[in-house]
Amino acid sequence: MTAVRMKLHRPISEKWKLKSVTVSREPSGKYFASLAESFDAVCVEDLNLKGMAGGLHLGKGVHDNGYGLFLSMLEYKLEERGKYLIKVDRYFASSKICSVCRKKKEELSLSDRIYYCECGNRMDRDANAAVNIMNEGKRIFAECA
Repeated sequence: MTAVRMKLHRPISEKWKLKSVTVSREPSGKYFASLAESFDAVCVEDLNLKGMAGGLHLGKGVHDNGYGLFLSMLEYKLEERGKYLIKVDRYFASSKICSVCRKKKEELSLSDRIYYCECGNRMDRDANAAVNIMNEGKRIFAECA
């Protein structure tokens, strides 16, 4: 049996009783496998990481976040199970389109964190974009099927 080093992410109170511990050699692999088991298709935005690094002055931070590695590992696990990774075009205006009425806002700055629409839709900008990416992914999938 091999010794296991343990790293506590938060202190365990003496009042608590430890019931189970998950030990894995490759936690990222388990994460991707669980996504691949849970969904038949996963929709993501095809981001231009090089453009983001230079254009937004984010530099090395964009490359260090591992989004490219995340996508390649996820795609591998999905393909292994006969499932799909759907990449939505980077120019699709996911943040500017209302996820309820589909009307597109012409002006929307990065500082606008809440999306407001004339139809009454009010939601977090990223949540609105996520719904739009999912809907666009479904449309792309239907065209290919």
